[in-house]
Amino acid sequence: MSLYFEDLTVGDRYEAGAYTIEKDEIVSFAEQFDPQPFHVDEEAAKDSMFGELVASGLHTLCLSVRLFVTEFVSPEDGLQNMGGIGMDELRWHAPVRPGETLEIEIEVADRTPSESRDDRGYVEFERSTYTDEKVLSMRSHNIVRRRDADR
Repeated sequence: MSLYFEDLTVGDRYEAGAYTIEKDEIVSFAEQFDPQPFHVDEEAAKDSMFGELVASGLHTLCLSVRLFVTEFVSPEDGLQNMGGIGMDELRWHAPVRPGETLEIEIEVADRTPSESRDDRGYVEFERSTYTDEKVLSMRSHNIVRRRDADR
């Protein structure tokens, strides 16, 4: 049973997925998108405020989005997401290290039916990503299909 706009209530919580990040992924991503020494060089990272190699926050964000899509939106019984229209309140709370496993929690923070389009509603999700601790949080704004749109 898929999740439509009508199925979501403010305060609903969902947990989704698990993804273990490996050192080679951290370095590869950072070399392309965020080549700071503490993301690409283990020796240089020892002298950083982290004291070791850590994932780019952008990498953590991308993996969090991946888990949201592959584990919450894409399954047969997943959210009928029509797209996103933005993110707010993005925060990195702690670094992610090689070998750590990311999991996400999703909470329905707000929902508003579209006034101009009968096929959709707008849902704000509070999304948090964890290892042993919270490492990232954000609020996403999504367009979610209404059940009647499929008839």
